[in-house]
Amino acid sequence: MKLKEENLPLPMPSKKSRIKLYADECFPVPSATFLKASGYSVIHAYDKNLVQKDDRIHLLEAKKLNRVLITLDRDFLYYNEVNLNNHLGVIVISVGTAVPENVNKVCKKLLKNISEDFAKSSLIKVTIDKVIKIKGGRTILEKDY
Repeated sequence: MKLKEENLPLPMPSKKSRIKLYADECFPVPSATFLKASGYSVIHAYDKNLVQKDDRIHLLEAKKLNRVLITLDRDFLYYNEVNLNNHLGVIVISVGTAVPENVNKVCKKLLKNISEDFAKSSLIKVTIDKVIKIKGGRTILEKDY
């Protein structure tokens, strides 16, 4: 008897299939450590001696490393001139208070739902209960979790 494909459980993603991240200097180091302990591949700006650098430097570094940029820097939400074509994308974590515990809570809940394909060439805003995908300056997806 052949099982219907929709009845089969989804395979668990392997640690290797998780999104690869570059955290800029605004992203808390303890949260980068938390993500690493959770199986994500994360390179922090401090690891590359890229502190007190312009946001564009971080965008270029993420592109060079072939990683999605993750940040708390809300300035990225207002950069209309930033071209994310041929970039793996930017994830802006938005939390009330930017303490590592709050950042970790958002990351734990929502990063598992974001793939490199989903983030590619896009700006993704993540809050505790919502993911908003912006591409080409337009909101193309808003999903509650």
